Amino acid sequence: MSNIQTAERTNGNLAVTVAGSTGAIVPTNKHLADRAIIRGDVNAAIERFAHYPDAVREGALWLRLFTQQKLNGEHALLWKLACALGLRDASGNNPSDQYWYQVVTGRYFKPGGDAKRLKVYIDAIRAHALRQERAGMIGFVETDNWTLFRDYVDSRRTFSSSCRVGAVEGLSGAQKTSCRKQYTALNNHRETVGFEAPARATRARVVQKLAELYQVAESKNVGGKEVEIERFLKSAVTIEVGEAKPRCIIIDNVQRLFRPNVQPDQQPVFNYLHELQDDIGFCLILMWVPSFTRVITSNDPYWAQWVGRIGGPDEILRLDQKLPRKDLLKFAREFRVVNDPEAYPLLKKWNATPWGCRVPVQKLEKARKLANAESSDEISVDHLRRVDSEPVIPPAGEEDEQ
Repeated sequence: MSNIQTAERTNGNLAVTVAGSTGAIVPTNKHLADRAIIRGDVNAAIERFAHYPDAVREGALWLRLFTQQKLNGEHALLWKLACALGLRDASGNNPSDQYWYQVVTGRYFKPGGDAKRLKVYIDAIRAHALRQERAGMIGFVETDNWTLFRDYVDSRRTFSSSCRVGAVEGLSGAQKTSCRKQYTALNNHRETVGFEAPARATRARVVQKLAELYQVAESKNVGGKEVEIERFLKSAVTIEVGEAKPRCIIIDNVQRLFRPNVQPDQQPVFNYLHELQDDIGFCLILMWVPSFTRVITSNDPYWAQWVGRIGGPDEILRLDQKLPRKDLLKFAREFRVVNDPEAYPLLKKWNATPWGCRVPVQKLEKARKLANAESSDEISVDHLRRVDSEPVIPPAGEEDEQ
């Protein structure tokens, strides 16, 4: 983490400690008005940032969202974060509070501005946000499943693709959720969002989740939120100059949205997603367990529409639950397991359980704690044997095959 240590509100004022110094932000009427702009409706924000150069427009919109979600809508906190990260202008000075105010309220580039330097700043803050997202976790291990997932979504998330609906099948432990989170974290310009399917299969719950991700005003009713979601999805995303991509939604465990024992066309969530994607043409990735493949590939005409948009049953990406040897060794290196021929058989044993990669990762996490307790940089074979003697507890996570 950066030098930011605390951020708390006292008597209505936001106090922030950065590198040992404390400053209080006292809201004024103008300050509250500016905060309202930062916290305002996402589609209104898009209009405010329309004049920003292509190379930084989406990044600036992301920065506004980051300020809104993580910094309580306070541009002064963004300034303090930039100082803590050591961001400096061409003169070697920290960009001022006023600079960040202009950037996140859509007032920059009127008329001038340095797009190249702003992009450097945004990239640094985005990298900081990604580190915070994964704080306390091991580094993401790029397995074969991750490569397949990334390339599959990339191939659908393009205007040149005739099939912008994709499907990913996998048992619990096939890394569906971790791949989804990594992809949305890397593509966090806000053009790609992902979420876990709600427990209640209702259109309103899915709309609410999308509205939260797109920062639609909470005061709007369901119909109003749907309108704002549609407006946002209709706008293409320019990540770099000349490279436009459709927006993308990834939904995990969509089998929860299925209503059994009803006519196929009486599926409110699938009907909503079908209409939304068909009207707008954004990229939609649905993830499920293998049992749902049997539902969607039945001969019913309703589900045939979905299979057709995917490109046929052969276009469903199927992730392997078991890690190949090279991926197990990648995890071993990430956790700093000693290079000993007796280590791999234990990893292989854990990988053979019904819960996929979660068990070896869980065991390695426990072994890492044992090594840390002994002030050891490496996990020894003895550490692995000690955790191997413990019973395997099925890890919580994605739903297992039904």
